[in-house]
Amino acid sequence: MNHGNPESTAREASMPSENDTRGRYKCVADVMTRKTVTLSPHHGFAEAVSLMADRHFRHVVVADTGGQILGVISDRDILRTLARTSNWQTKDVGQIMTRDPITVKCETPISVAVAKMVAKRINCLPVLDDEGKVCGILTSTDLLKAYQKLLESLENNRATL
Repeated sequence: MNHGNPESTAREASMPSENDTRGRYKCVADVMTRKTVTLSPHHGFAEAVSLMADRHFRHVVVADTGGQILGVISDRDILRTLARTSNWQTKDVGQIMTRDPITVKCETPISVAVAKMVAKRINCLPVLDDEGKVCGILTSTDLLKAYQKLLESLENNRATL
């Protein structure tokens, strides 16, 4: 996890962890993205927009210098701010982030994480370690990639029968 200059804190477009190559995913750790972006609440709005546009992802975790989560900023937060605020250039991440986001742990069953995302109509869940520090992020894209692998595995099994 990184803080500071957003260029050095960007989550790379990495694949979910490959803990189980047979497509049998059980917990969040099996499908989450481990490399995450973290920004401080003091980063500027424009920095967050540039970071998301340059790195092609839709969520950034906001954390303090100790790695404790403070919030999440999403592409929806960006659009909402642009639509409702005339002086968006003066805003910082802390003013537009979603505070107290819903989180999960690595060992959370995938079904529980999906239920939270569906119930709250959200597309990401920051993943926290046992000390409450950000260790990853679970996104709808991660879940769709895992679902695709599962379907491909089922299709391959059917083809060999």
